[in-house]
Amino acid sequence: MKRYTFIYGLFAVLFTCISCQEQDMMHYEDDPAIYFANERLSVYYSVQNDSINHSFFIYGEDVKQDTVHILVRIMGNPTDYDRPFKLTQTNIGQPDAAIAGTHYIPFDDPALVDSFSIPAGEVSRFIPIVLLRDESLTTETARLELTLEANEHFRQGIDEWRNFLVTTSDTAVKPKIWDSYWKYYFGESWGPVKMRFIIQVTGLTDFDTQPDDYSYTTWLGDTAKQALLEYNAERPEEEWLQEADGTPVSFDN
Repeated sequence: MKRYTFIYGLFAVLFTCISCQEQDMMHYEDDPAIYFANERLSVYYSVQNDSINHSFFIYGEDVKQDTVHILVRIMGNPTDYDRPFKLTQTNIGQPDAAIAGTHYIPFDDPALVDSFSIPAGEVSRFIPIVLLRDESLTTETARLELTLEANEHFRQGIDEWRNFLVTTSDTAVKPKIWDSYWKYYFGESWGPVKMRFIIQVTGLTDFDTQPDDYSYTTWLGDTAKQALLEYNAERPEEEWLQEADGTPVSFDN
């Protein structure tokens, strides 16, 4: 008798647990959330995490705008209809804050508004942030602090992933993966003059993504080193390539 009582009790506990899980799942499905993906990427950027640092420095003077993409995800199931979400700047009026229409195209611009939604059948999306090359960026860095607000389709998601930062300037920005990747090909040192020289002699502009071809990366490093040797050989020592503070540009580790 005790054995049957034990088995009955065990089934009761299991049934209760399953019922609770089903209720939690139903509640979860009825309450979808949205957040900024905080992860390593392989489509647009090698690392997104909680920020993107952008610079017009790598482009010619004819480039007046550029687009960065931020990956957003949802918690919950896909639907058979598009679900708009609201992206908002949170640092308006603060020092160094990016200004809509000056440093970036407003999110309610007719050309962009349809981009801020999760398409039917999807649970994530890359959203475009169109940055503008304002003259102020040659001496300043504009900060665009973003959040995903709750609306009729989504509540705010994971607390730590509710906010995102995009910075833009027209000066050299050290690539995020310089110390973990590029230093092995271009040397540990980094500076604006060195960065521009690499761009000019190799044509490389995407320093946020690791090339898949090892031989190409090796070629980049060898090409930059040889170009520096030739540049310095054509000039007296006092005119060798150097940073603004007088530090010689070097590709040695």
